[in-house]
Amino acid sequence: MRFFADYHTHTTYSDGRGTPAENIQAASLKGLEVLAITDHGPKNIGTGVASPDTFLAIKEEVAELAGRFPAVKVLVGAEAAVTGRDGRLELPEHIIDQLDLLIAGLHPYYLPDSLGDALHFTLPNLVVRLNRSVWAKMRNTNTKALVGAVHRYPVSFTSHPGLMMPVDLDELALACAVRETSLEVNTGHNYNKEEIVHAAARWGAKLVVNSDAHFPATVGNLDEGAALLERLNFPAEMVINAVH
Repeated sequence: MRFFADYHTHTTYSDGRGTPAENIQAASLKGLEVLAITDHGPKNIGTGVASPDTFLAIKEEVAELAGRFPAVKVLVGAEAAVTGRDGRLELPEHIIDQLDLLIAGLHPYYLPDSLGDALHFTLPNLVVRLNRSVWAKMRNTNTKALVGAVHRYPVSFTSHPGLMMPVDLDELALACAVRETSLEVNTGHNYNKEEIVHAAARWGAKLVVNSDAHFPATVGNLDEGAALLERLNFPAEMVINAVH
């Protein structure tokens, strides 16, 4: 399986170590046709962009770089954290409307929208691995939140579902299939990716394989995902960044 795009990379605008130009150059050297720069939103503690308007500044910088790397189409999106139990994302709609793609994901360290979200969503997820009853409760809460985001916004794909924060992958895959949103197989983190593939296969959801690169050197490192999908016989035509 060969991939033509990496739709999830970070730059120095958030917690990445490379500039947009360095990421684009890395993508060009890897032979990618499409690269997405998708920095964290502003409510991610210590890792997010300075403000929602930062994404517009990134778009301007990318437009200025277009002539230097004509072989690579560059998209600008955001990896937006789910900040409310009802599926609210951290970005205002007028910013989302100007992005090329939108990623929705669960992240443990962010500024919640309300005291209720802090007490019943944010804080319990920080101790979810320590208590089985909390794990079961938060699996339900997290699933409702992420599914809510998928139904509420034009989400391109959900980032690394199941990483650090439990979700019902079958319920999520069904929602993604209905909304034509993809599930991500993320090669930048070590977690159970087989279950994502199985859930997508059961419910007819599409997948995307991304690097989640935080360094230019790891942009386009997707071989692990190719090996996994080939081993599990997942069809290339159901992978949005694969050649079929």
